[in-house]
Amino acid sequence: MLYHNYIFFDSDNCIHDLPAKDVKKYKRDFLALIEENKDVITYGYSTLGLKANTRFLLWFQSDKLEHIQSLLNALLHTDLGRFLKITYTLFGMVRSSQYNKKPTVQEQVIDETTREKYLIVYPFTKTKEWHLLSYDTRKTIMIDHIKVGHKFAPIKQLLLYAYGIDDHEFIVSYETETLTHFQSLVMELRGSEARRYTENDTPIFTCLYQPFQNLLDVI
Repeated sequence: MLYHNYIFFDSDNCIHDLPAKDVKKYKRDFLALIEENKDVITYGYSTLGLKANTRFLLWFQSDKLEHIQSLLNALLHTDLGRFLKITYTLFGMVRSSQYNKKPTVQEQVIDETTREKYLIVYPFTKTKEWHLLSYDTRKTIMIDHIKVGHKFAPIKQLLLYAYGIDDHEFIVSYETETLTHFQSLVMELRGSEARRYTENDTPIFTCLYQPFQNLLDVI
């Protein structure tokens, strides 16, 4: 899938004033629309309590951007959609690595249909100084950076390019079964030379994978 769109949602509290049976039907119709769509691959995550003003995430993947927009538009026009608001978005594209000619095993498995328990996703941008380095210098630094990641093989990763199409240069996401293992990876990466050239890498979203039948329980 070429295009990836992370859409974070919050809900209006007035939805709790509605009859429970109506809300249940609204949720059922909302999820049915996602599951019936064949043009967009969608995964759902709960974010309640892990970041302010967001209750759940929909991760959209498609080979055509208009398919994502069409599905999102349809969802926002459902009965449930009237009580939802988009609070944050991240949008990027899949491109071949500038430094790795062949994707690693960690990068390849991100496209599998089985998701790990946790998804951590955030945007980041390199400094101007980074882009002014020679390609060979950047490649040497990145190879050392990548070697650190290989020490944490069970953690899956996906790097998306957002140059010119979002406010950031990259979007990186990691999938892991344990947050402590992922945190150890991040702590070790902080000591790599590449860190010197990170301009910003926030906000960071920690998300808990949810089967669709449970996704909207956070509303």
